[in-house]
Amino acid sequence: MTVYSHSRLSTFENCPLQYRLKYVDKIKLDESETIEAFMGSRVHEALEKLYKDLRLSKTNTVDELLSFYDDNWKKNYSGDIRVVKEGYSPQNYRDTGAKCIREYYARYQPFNDGKTLGIEQIIHIDIEGYKLRGFIDRLSCSGGIYEIHDYKTSQYLPLQSHFDSDRQLALYQLGVQDMFADVREVDLVWHYLVFDKEIRSRRAAQELLELKNEILVLIGTIERAEEDNDFQAKETGLCDWCEYQSLCTKRMHIVKTGQMSLNKYLNDPGVKLVNQYVEKTNEKKKLMEEIDAELELLKEAIIAYAKKEGVEVIRGNDKKLRVRIEEKTHFPTKEEKGRGELDAIIKEAGKWEAVSDLNVHALAKAMNGWSPQLIEKIKEFRRMEESCRIYVSGLKERE
Repeated sequence: MTVYSHSRLSTFENCPLQYRLKYVDKIKLDESETIEAFMGSRVHEALEKLYKDLRLSKTNTVDELLSFYDDNWKKNYSGDIRVVKEGYSPQNYRDTGAKCIREYYARYQPFNDGKTLGIEQIIHIDIEGYKLRGFIDRLSCSGGIYEIHDYKTSQYLPLQSHFDSDRQLALYQLGVQDMFADVREVDLVWHYLVFDKEIRSRRAAQELLELKNEILVLIGTIERAEEDNDFQAKETGLCDWCEYQSLCTKRMHIVKTGQMSLNKYLNDPGVKLVNQYVEKTNEKKKLMEEIDAELELLKEAIIAYAKKEGVEVIRGNDKKLRVRIEEKTHFPTKEEKGRGELDAIIKEAGKWEAVSDLNVHALAKAMNGWSPQLIEKIKEFRRMEESCRIYVSGLKERE
């Protein structure tokens, strides 16, 4: 029977094709680790050491933790570690990881905020017969209040609403409540180490029930995709970090050509076709702009002719043009000079609610019934604009 996890569920949500390649086809690629993941692992190891040693009544100094972190960095680092973001070096990430450890140590020493029950604690969750599993970075408790701690080295700090709807730690709460009979409350705690920021959230019983239902719906969608073998690729901002880009129809050509020499790249048939298509599209756009400019000049000539001859309809070979010329009232828009003064006059007169949601072009109609003095003030901001429209229609037989 399939054992699900938050990571497995998230993979399907992010990209069904990635889910298929990873969990159904079980394709393992010899892909290198990203520097973000490498730094995160080293920081987690240092914090894991901190709390494991505390269990045995040993309190590491911050220098001892940093030394442990540096040793693990040197021991595990290799030239295969990928730095995806341009302009940053491995040393930038190494220094950032050390900063995370220093700031965490300073914030939480002497580390007496509850008893640590588990480090990398495996957790099992059962939802109507479906099995889920996860690992809690640190599980602690003080009386009947349990805390699920998650350490993040992400360089992006979400809003509180993200944490209040987070699925991963809420899932772990379900497992913790099944594990321990004395659970009264559960605090979900995220440590965003790069920002030296702690974020907390709690889940009500109704929210946990809704979470279970959402997971059942999602698992049902996954199982239908497996039955139909329907796993569509989904392109997102996460694609640059995906290990399966070389097998994805949306990414494989980009990856392949990105590894080519310049000469081979320029002679690639796909690259040539794209360049030709873009060139022709640009030519078409330029031609359309030229035609639009010519049409504008023709429109001006037609309007001038209609005014000079005093006609509204002009005949051609098999078509005729109807020229409609009218004067329209125009008041300044938000971007134009005088709009602030106009708004102030209307507000002072107590008429703002009547026009605040209207387009300024409809203001003339809204003024009906206003005092003559107010109308005169507003008319100072008015100017008349000529509106010209040309309509093409076919000639009738008798014409």
